[in-house]
Amino acid sequence: SSASVSLMLVIALLMLLPVLVGAESECKACCDLTNISITVESEECGSCFTISTMSCAGLCQTQERAYRSPVAPYFQNTCNFREWRYETVELPGCPPGLDSSFTYPVAVSCECSQCDTDSTDCGALSTQHSSCLAHTHY
Repeated sequence: SSASVSLMLVIALLMLLPVLVGAESECKACCDLTNISITVESEECGSCFTISTMSCAGLCQTQERAYRSPVAPYFQNTCNFREWRYETVELPGCPPGLDSSFTYPVAVSCECSQCDTDSTDCGALSTQHSSCLAHTHY
């Protein structure tokens, strides 16, 4: 009967609910903290070195419209820093009197949100390679 089919459908949906709710939390490529290396070149100090730090990377759920209206705003979430702190290292090989400190951001937590141009470079990543051939790793 149709009542038993409806009941079976409700039971099946209830059984799938924990799977559907937990799907995002088990996402292997979701927006999260990740280790990255930043190569820093200092012409003034004559040195190149690599810093290991934390950043945010991964996928964010989005729904892109088939038609972009010139009237309706279009927003797409990307993986961004939610919270961060700054760390400072001393550049090796700097002459006396030159400020040898280099400060960089360290991600503490991440979120899917619109890119905040006040705190983030929202443009495309640079494809230029560093001219550093040999460098120190921090």
